[in-house]
Amino acid sequence: MSRCLQLILVILLGASSLSLQGQSSFFNDFYVKAAYHPGYVMPEYSMFNYLVNDYARGFTVTASKRTPGKNYWAQLYNYPEYGVAIQYATLGNDDVLGHEWSIFPYFNVHISEVGKFSLINQAGLGVGFANKKYDQETNFYNVAVGTTMNVHFNFELNLQYQALKRWYAYTGIAFDHFSNGNLGEPNLGINSMTFNAGLRYRLGPESNRQQFDVEPHKASTRMSLVLSAGSKHARALKGKTYLVTALSYELKPKWWRVFYPGIGVDVFYDRATRDEQSVFGDEPYATIDDFKTGFHFTQELVYNKFSVALQEGFYFILTDKAFGHSTYHRFIIRHQIGNRLFVQLSMKAHVVVLDYLELGIGYHIKP
Repeated sequence: MSRCLQLILVILLGASSLSLQGQSSFFNDFYVKAAYHPGYVMPEYSMFNYLVNDYARGFTVTASKRTPGKNYWAQLYNYPEYGVAIQYATLGNDDVLGHEWSIFPYFNVHISEVGKFSLINQAGLGVGFANKKYDQETNFYNVAVGTTMNVHFNFELNLQYQALKRWYAYTGIAFDHFSNGNLGEPNLGINSMTFNAGLRYRLGPESNRQQFDVEPHKASTRMSLVLSAGSKHARALKGKTYLVTALSYELKPKWWRVFYPGIGVDVFYDRATRDEQSVFGDEPYATIDDFKTGFHFTQELVYNKFSVALQEGFYFILTDKAFGHSTYHRFIIRHQIGNRLFVQLSMKAHVVVLDYLELGIGYHIKP
């Protein structure tokens, strides 16, 4: 841990000297941060838990810029930050699971600012690289990571304190998910919960934040259709890639400008069901089992043309015959193209196990 603290100080002092050598408007509202993350790997499956014999530890370096407000959306979100993070993390067992290097863009929202204190939410999505993966002959105990390159999802809630004019101390908690999105086998993935402690430094001065006159929001109701598709591996070590598709209908009352609650229905088609059901299922396979239906609740945060949404779904009528899951979850990133058309990237999961990644296109029947 002492080496991590030394490295944090070296990085931040280097950034401080860089800012003193020359100033330009590029460094206005520009921050660098270094942090240490001790914590633990979250328990998921009994066959995986016995492999974890150590705590999870990580070290992160970030660079970010806080927007002074180019439009009223920045003002509504209290002038958020956007940046990129590089993270090193151990995964609970150096011999079997190894460690991970990851890089991911992220988005910071300053939820509340009181005096020198700030409550900050961070969310990021990028790629991670594992130095050890499953191998049938040399590393067959690693049932969590099946590929070298993986998806890395990061979510943090931090408390920041301005200790000096440009120096900030912060602490908080972080959740990190690391898996390949079922693009390779095996894919149990790894989830960690860590405590954050670090320092960050602002290289340039703070810009004056722009203020806008925001027109009152007019409530309405949005109805949308979404068609999405992806690919996955079965959790039966068959070595095949299978097509997965989904058709969804969504109904969302736009009661607020930045937050849309909603409900919807889904029809899923999963070609991997036959192989998965033959290994894990309790009933004989039938063609109709490739289809699943469900309904979901949505919480969507909107920032101009971009939005992120969480969905909690429940299978009904056509249920999951392979694993017996009663619920499903989706994390969705969307971008509006015009008034009615949009595209999205989504992750479908069962609890904390990522099932597959999807790309989709949608149309607002009623925008």
